[in-house]
Amino acid sequence: MPTIHDRVDIERKPKLGGGGPGKIPHWRSFGGGDDGDRDRSRNFSSSNQRLRRGRIGMAVGIACVTTLFMSLAVAYMVRQSTPSWDPVQHREIYDWKPLALPYRQLWINTVLLLLSSFALEVARRAMVKKEEFAEMGIVPPRLGWDLPWLNLTVALGFAFLAGQVLVWRMLRAQGAYLSANPSSFFFYLLTGLHALHLGGGLIALLYSACGNWFKMRFESQRISVDITAWYWHFMGVLWIAIFALLHFARG
Repeated sequence: MPTIHDRVDIERKPKLGGGGPGKIPHWRSFGGGDDGDRDRSRNFSSSNQRLRRGRIGMAVGIACVTTLFMSLAVAYMVRQSTPSWDPVQHREIYDWKPLALPYRQLWINTVLLLLSSFALEVARRAMVKKEEFAEMGIVPPRLGWDLPWLNLTVALGFAFLAGQVLVWRMLRAQGAYLSANPSSFFFYLLTGLHALHLGGGLIALLYSACGNWFKMRFESQRISVDITAWYWHFMGVLWIAIFALLHFARG
């Protein structure tokens, strides 16, 4: 007779006890932490340190510029009431003659500078939001009113400088040259130095606006815009102070 062999497969289970569980795979997102998270944390800390150092340096620079223009303002008011010696008449005379300021163009320039300050603040906040989304790994949404605010700031800054050149040409047409009178000398000195300092900030903003061309990292671009925004807002406040001085202390 044929013999029937029944084969039964028995699942063998590992013995419990008497040994370790073996190797356990380590996932980067679990257990002891994520190396990528630590890298992002270090980068964020380094970015904050760079921003803090830049702000401190900018605050020192703003203090120096403030001291310079305060000294010029004091000299402006002192010179108004100080006579000069006339070698022809052999006596002291008061040679201060008030300027006929082109107020319309000066007000236009003021509005342009304030609008540029507003546009830069919008650009700065938008870049901060973009970096926050990037830290969370989220693509920032683009809104319908999203505009190139940084480029708009640069354009308005150049428009302000062009308006200042137009003001100087108007004064020259009136015969108010640099050495014609102490009042015209101080007008050119105050507005010229302000335009010079504003031009420095405009170069920094132009460099940041062209950051993609210069292969600038977004982190460096944001820090540059943030620090320059402090300086730019200060230039706006400084211009209002100069304008008020030229108006209320004309003599």
